[in-house]
Amino acid sequence: MTTATAQLTIEELVTKLAAAKAAEAVANKDRVKLEEQIVELLGAKPEGSTTHELTNGFKVTVTGKMSYKADMEMLMQLASALPPNMRPIKVEPKLDETGAKYLRNNEPEVWAMLAPAITIKPVKTSVEIKL
Repeated sequence: MTTATAQLTIEELVTKLAAAKAAEAVANKDRVKLEEQIVELLGAKPEGSTTHELTNGFKVTVTGKMSYKADMEMLMQLASALPPNMRPIKVEPKLDETGAKYLRNNEPEVWAMLAPAITIKPVKTSVEIKL
């Protein structure tokens, strides 16, 4: 904790946080508007990137992206008629965090067996303020 922060009350800190969040929201809105204007001037591919070198030395890369979602039950049924290398389906094993938390808190012997394969590290603590 810095000296300047130590002198502020919690009320002052929360007021400053609220102001910072408001400024951040305005800055974000401004950034998005500027990006939209740049895309309007330079254009964009539906998918893929195009880099433009500007006269002021900046390089601007405009990247178009598409979101793909599927009715997985239908897709799996339809794709089953295709060879495996033609099926746009990916199945990836993933840690069940809820299950891992349960085992860590309630099943110490099972957790001890699995723990060497699981890394736990803290993430940024969030702070929410409401008026």
